Amino acid sequence: MKKTHLLVLLLSLLLAVVFVGCEGEQGPEGPQGPEGPMGPAGEDATVSEYTFLGNMGEDCMHCHSGTVTQWESTGHVNAYANLEEEDRSNLYCVKCHTTGFDSEVAFGDTEIAEGNYGPDMYGYDDYVGVEGEEAEMRRHALEGVQCEACHGPLGPTFNAHRPEISFSTHNDADGNSTSSCNPCHGGQLEEWLESGHGNVVDADIELFNEEHYTHNPSCDGCHTSEGFIREHDPRYADYEFPEEQSFVGCVTCHDPHSAGNAAQIRDLGDEQLSYIADDEGDVPTITGLGNGQVCVQCHHARRDAANVQGQIENGSSHFGPHHSAQGDMLIGNGSYEIPGYEYARLNEGFNHTGVENGCVGCHMVRDAEVHGEVQEHAFHTFEPEVGSCTSCHSSMTEIEAFRADLNTEITGKMDQIAVLLGYTDHVEMEENWDADNRDNAEPWQREVAYAAFFIIGDGSMGLHNPTYANSLLDNAIAYGNEQAAK
Repeated sequence: MKKTHLLVLLLSLLLAVVFVGCEGEQGPEGPQGPEGPMGPAGEDATVSEYTFLGNMGEDCMHCHSGTVTQWESTGHVNAYANLEEEDRSNLYCVKCHTTGFDSEVAFGDTEIAEGNYGPDMYGYDDYVGVEGEEAEMRRHALEGVQCEACHGPLGPTFNAHRPEISFSTHNDADGNSTSSCNPCHGGQLEEWLESGHGNVVDADIELFNEEHYTHNPSCDGCHTSEGFIREHDPRYADYEFPEEQSFVGCVTCHDPHSAGNAAQIRDLGDEQLSYIADDEGDVPTITGLGNGQVCVQCHHARRDAANVQGQIENGSSHFGPHHSAQGDMLIGNGSYEIPGYEYARLNEGFNHTGVENGCVGCHMVRDAEVHGEVQEHAFHTFEPEVGSCTSCHSSMTEIEAFRADLNTEITGKMDQIAVLLGYTDHVEMEENWDADNRDNAEPWQREVAYAAFFIIGDGSMGLHNPTYANSLLDNAIAYGNEQAAK
């Protein structure tokens, strides 16, 4: 009897193990149950009595903590704190060092005229000269250039806020700037409007967006603001930019949120040249230009070896380097070099690669009178002036004479090349070469012509690097005469 009970118990345990250890197929899903009751109503949208909240982006931190943290390293945070004491009574200064200031003031104003108050009632200007604890609290909350200074007020209904975001710099049809930087950097923007960047296709944004290089991933990285940001700022790699693309402007080069680089410049990385011209096969690199490194991210010849060799052998309707080969010229490399000839790259006595901050040092920064005081100013016309040269060259007369002599020398040599190739001068050659070279020119003529078109693409008529420019032209002329005599 005991054996029978034991056998039954063991059999029961065995069946339990089998059922637990072996899971059968899942059965069909049962019918959906009835919908549950509606939950309690959520809290009402946050409403503030103020439009501008301030408080150093405290409310923005909930969703944009990374961006706010980066912004905290910029000069905008302490824009008010760093004002000299006497400037804190000058409302023209205070206007751009605080948040929500929309009243009209002139330089030197210490109070706001009755008719000059802006429509908003809760920005810093609305508490200027107002006594009381609340006014003091509000002034303190709105010190510095905070998120709302560029992206618009968060209040009074927080959840209704849609940040104002602009990647553009141009003026609209009514002459109003589309740039978020304009309220405080209007002087730089007026200069930018005179620049080559601000006058692409006569500053017509609709025509600009019809150009072949907009909305073209292989071109827009250097031709549009959105393209450059996408390529040079990893935070925007997957960002959905607006359909309309913008001229290269303020936020192309400068990152409003980050102080990682000087002047909040997006990218100061080294730039390797696309075409290797030296005999050793080393890849020439543009480096050490300080703030000027942002310029050479785009201002270099974008032609690789296969493209250049194809141009020489077969011709091209886009002959020569991509325009704006300034970085290549500066370091003395990047042009097609005729085999068997030696090329001088840099003259130790005339080396613009040593200029402090490279491109910026010559094309932007010089002394100017600002608000009645002579101080260093970064001009955004990007046009070099002789005054920029005086930090290295003592005599203005000497500078002008050198530039005139170099221009005459380079022009004369380019004209010699043009005559070798059947033109009257280099201007006629430049106008007609693309149409002629593909079918009618011989390879040796293209080898000779490349030097001239490299100098045309650089745009400085040799001034960026007289040594390399003269070397290119001298070798091209010698080789051309040799080939023409055969």
